[in-house]
Amino acid sequence: MTPYTFDLFGNDHIVSIILIIIFYVLFLCFNEKIGIKNKSEIFPIVLSFIIISLDISEDIVRYITGYYSIEKDLPLQLCTIGIYVAVVALLKKNQIAFELIFYWGLVGASQAILTPDSELFELKIFFIYSQAYHSALIFSVLWLAIKHNMRIKLESIPRVVLITNLAVVVISLINYLLDSNYMFLRVKPNSVSPFLIGDWPVYIIMVQFFSIVIVLLFIKIQDLLLLQVSSKQ
Repeated sequence: MTPYTFDLFGNDHIVSIILIIIFYVLFLCFNEKIGIKNKSEIFPIVLSFIIISLDISEDIVRYITGYYSIEKDLPLQLCTIGIYVAVVALLKKNQIAFELIFYWGLVGASQAILTPDSELFELKIFFIYSQAYHSALIFSVLWLAIKHNMRIKLESIPRVVLITNLAVVVISLINYLLDSNYMFLRVKPNSVSPFLIGDWPVYIIMVQFFSIVIVLLFIKIQDLLLLQVSSKQ
């Protein structure tokens, strides 16, 4: 297969972002018109199956094409872990799981879509996989927030930050044992994200700082929208 060269905001990148936006509008604004009820019990199951299938099938494709590596393809990146946490949130409507994917998804996955690490895309199919499961992770957050009225609160932030840093400790140990770079804890990703400031370990601290700021902003917007809805009732 032909090696792929990713072009930031090139044709493939822009088209993928447009398709993601169309998908969000269609399934969040017109879902009932295409037969998906707001409180559907089947849709979260289907969505969970799809996002898990994306992760597993990418590993299969990587193995078949000779690009699979235990040092980089175990499900130990934050967004990959988030996929399985999203399944718990979708199927169980679990509040802690929702808070985690809110924190990981809206911040981390959005950056992975807008400013991905081009070194992860040896073939074009891997770029497609990345855009697909990162957008599915964000969609899971939006679906639960819009259709099931799940919310993240200000007092949730210390909890999600603590859980995230516990994961950092565990993944750091695994990175040491495997000589890997899961969660980009040893080497800064090849990304132009404005949140990746400084060298190791400064960029890790800065990413967490900006993540907290962005989540605080989302919470403020969320509360303002809820206030407007309440005032109209």
